[in-house]
Amino acid sequence: MKKLFIVLFVFGFALVGISQSQSGNAGKGAPNVILENDKVKVTEFVSAPGEDACEKGNHRHNERLVIAITDASIKMTTEDGKTQNLDLKAGTAFWGGTEMHSVVNTGKQPAKFYAVEVKLSK
Repeated sequence: MKKLFIVLFVFGFALVGISQSQSGNAGKGAPNVILENDKVKVTEFVSAPGEDACEKGNHRHNERLVIAITDASIKMTTEDGKTQNLDLKAGTAFWGGTEMHSVVNTGKQPAKFYAVEVKLSK
């Protein structure tokens, strides 16, 4: 039930993001934390072609659910130098583990993602 709630919650944010990007109100530049509490942190990442797609340069994330809000082409480079080119369709969701990486928007259009980090109980 808890997982279903998280998926529905994230899906709702994705719909809001799609309507904002279609109306021209999508954020630009630095990551935008759109919700944070003691259980979850939801961050919006928007990048122009050739720019970092999440954070700047090499950086670390905790485990998180990532949802592509727009179609996107990205190149991800892990800390060991391995690269992966991905073509993602809007609505694609994937789980990212704790890792150090850099991600660049290699497409011809702006890319928008939501990252949902579920915080562990302390």
